[in-house]
Amino acid sequence: MRTREDLIARVLKNLGVLAAGQAPSDEDRAEVDDLIEPVCEKLFHDGVAKLNGDEIDDAAYLPLADIVAERAMVPFGIGGTRAGEIRAAAEQARTDLKLAYRVYDARPPMRLEQFWGRRGGSAPINSRGRPITPPEDIDLDVTVDGGRRG
Repeated sequence: MRTREDLIARVLKNLGVLAAGQAPSDEDRAEVDDLIEPVCEKLFHDGVAKLNGDEIDDAAYLPLADIVAERAMVPFGIGGTRAGEIRAAAEQARTDLKLAYRVYDARPPMRLEQFWGRRGGSAPINSRGRPITPPEDIDLDVTVDGGRRG
């Protein structure tokens, strides 16, 4: 699991603001930190993934960093060819997250009943397209020994 600080450092590296081995400044850290929660909420509402900005799964760490870096381009003044590369990486990251994390609804699927027949009261239909006879219509007076009652 990666932390929020790891994510901030990765975003700044993706933007080219932070060199290897360099510590991020407080202003840069605050700028990226303000973007993490809105990006996670947007990903959830778009049906891409449900992510937490504080504890990030290793599988979602790099894609999330690419997506946050795309949002951070404007505050850091990234443009031109570099901006196109960051946008392409973010689009690929969204695709990766959609495949890795599906947002499932907890509700069971709705059961649909087919309707064929008269209005107001048709019998349910089985898989062969024939009406299902309700239990109260079935004659249960069955004899066992050849029809003789005794």
